[in-house]
Amino acid sequence: MNRRLLISWFALSSLISAPAVGQSLHDDIWDSVLETLLADEELTSDALGELSLMYESMHEDPLNINQATREQLLRLPFLTDEQIEDIHAYIYIHGPMLSLGELELTGSLDWNTRRLLREFVYAGPPVTEKERLDIRRILHEGRSELTGRLDIPLYLRDGFRYHSPQELERYPNRAYKGSRLAHNLRYSFSWHDRIKFGITSDKDAGEPFGGENRLGYDFFSPYLFVRDLGLVRELAVGNFKFEAGHGLLLGGGLSMGKGSTLTSMSRPRQGLRPHSSTQEYGFLSGAGVTLGRDRWSLTMLSARTSLDATLKGDSLISSFKEDGYHRTPLEWSRKDNIRLTTVGASVRYGYRGLDLGLNLLTERLSVPYKERDRYTGASLYGSLRRVRFALTGELSVVNSRVALITSGTLRPGRGWTVNAVMRHYSPGYTALHCNAMAESGVENETGLLTAVSHSAGRVKVSGYVDLFSHPKARYGASEPSRGMDVRMETDCRIGSRDELYATARFKAKQKDCRYTGRLEYCLTGRYRLRWTRRCRSGAELKTQLYFVRYDFIAEPISDGWALMHTYSRSLLSERLRVSVTGAVFRTDSYDSRVSVYENGLRYGYNFMTLQGKGARVSATVRYDFPKGLQLSLKAGSLYYLDRDEIGSSQQRIPACHKEDISLQFTSKF
Repeated sequence: MNRRLLISWFALSSLISAPAVGQSLHDDIWDSVLETLLADEELTSDALGELSLMYESMHEDPLNINQATREQLLRLPFLTDEQIEDIHAYIYIHGPMLSLGELELTGSLDWNTRRLLREFVYAGPPVTEKERLDIRRILHEGRSELTGRLDIPLYLRDGFRYHSPQELERYPNRAYKGSRLAHNLRYSFSWHDRIKFGITSDKDAGEPFGGENRLGYDFFSPYLFVRDLGLVRELAVGNFKFEAGHGLLLGGGLSMGKGSTLTSMSRPRQGLRPHSSTQEYGFLSGAGVTLGRDRWSLTMLSARTSLDATLKGDSLISSFKEDGYHRTPLEWSRKDNIRLTTVGASVRYGYRGLDLGLNLLTERLSVPYKERDRYTGASLYGSLRRVRFALTGELSVVNSRVALITSGTLRPGRGWTVNAVMRHYSPGYTALHCNAMAESGVENETGLLTAVSHSAGRVKVSGYVDLFSHPKARYGASEPSRGMDVRMETDCRIGSRDELYATARFKAKQKDCRYTGRLEYCLTGRYRLRWTRRCRSGAELKTQLYFVRYDFIAEPISDGWALMHTYSRSLLSERLRVSVTGAVFRTDSYDSRVSVYENGLRYGYNFMTLQGKGARVSATVRYDFPKGLQLSLKAGSLYYLDRDEIGSSQQRIPACHKEDISLQFTSKF
């Protein structure tokens, strides 16, 4: 009884103090949380954009912690099985949580995990009756969102300058077909995370708007997604993705880094999801449905997807074109020039931490790729999860080529986690939708990764060592090669206002050396230090230092560094938020380039690659109007001290600097 009174007092004090924190602090925390979730230098810009979209959607439709199922909490990649078990055990023993402050009493949830979890859950009274699908109720309670973005470059690339008719007749691909402006529109509707539909349209700089694009935009992505409809657990129509197992056959097209993959290796990925981002590849166009009863589920897929590809003649695909650009006649000729027909099925059985699944997939290309036009495969996966350990693995066979990945997770004590991941990908293994842990693609690779992490109070330390080899020659290595990848990371909260984050990564990888005539190890070290301080005034200060060293035999050592500082604050009754970032950098060569994280507009989170000598300045302003309208503006300038022009070919800018402006509006109704 005394414990319950203590919990009630803690919850009441949290509610009383909440208004004093204000929307400003909430926005600051969400921006910081999103940066933490996306801070993986292995992620591509497309992956960052899609992940931010996924996290934003989960943030907008939080789970009721008192009713969240194990499957729902497993969608949050930073939660471990032990933490999920502790949350459910606490609610079972003490009853529903009165506030999220009770998360501190569950035991295994460290400070950093609680900070992340608060953005995706809330503490509400349990609802005993299941919400019925009623059209009037859905339309009344559903939430619509319309977002538009316009990017305005204040410079002129060679592809946009005037070209004479005689020049274009001889070199037709020197000029871009459209304007310098890039813009997109997104409309989405959602109801309690059970019904979602919408459409995304996008035009890149240089692509025509109208004309050859009879519908205006170059890319459209319509989608409909329904969850928990009786026997139908999930239904996706339009553009969608599907993940099953550990990504060897059906990986959903989302490329993840080793660090990000480690956090979710103990749980098989399973599920349909709509494709609502502006990414123009890695999805299926058609329909998928998951039927389920108790412990069993069956997913069926059928799709016919248009792809961009570079052809050798008209009879063979040399490579798939994934940048989504259609600016010149040559790029336009590769637009949707390939058709991929997909039929697949996935069966899954799950009961008390045991998951078993079988995936079947057959796909046919309208033009052969790697001398094949049909790819038929099957994979078998399984996992056993307990509070203290987890075992998982997947075996996939595609056209008689084999891929295998297995992992074990051990939690020997409070806050400790030990992982081991073994993988073997046969040379020539090709699965068009695979996405699994790899050093350089799910093909021609064998590796063993071991990792250890420890959380204690306000400090979290983690690291891994990955030993890998390539049994056959690959790009950059004319014979079998080896390598090693080591990474250490620490996240520490100092006092109530300061956070310190540091990471160090060292990679040694063999490649051809023209000086010795044999394979030699190429050494690359990347280091990052970030200090964040939240002031009493509501402002946030963030300073980051990056350092890179590249060392290859018979070549000069190449160093690179960057210093970045960010100031953020909310003003005018918390409706106006301003963020200013400044960075200086210097690198000896492209090999020592520095990738820095720069957040900005919604769905626009990415890493910038800085190379050479120069400075970067950017500012973001966001204003929240009444009735759900939000306007944002971002302006940036990049100035080089070691060159007179930027880029090459059609992308060349005849100046040592470039400036750009981005505008975005969001309306929720």
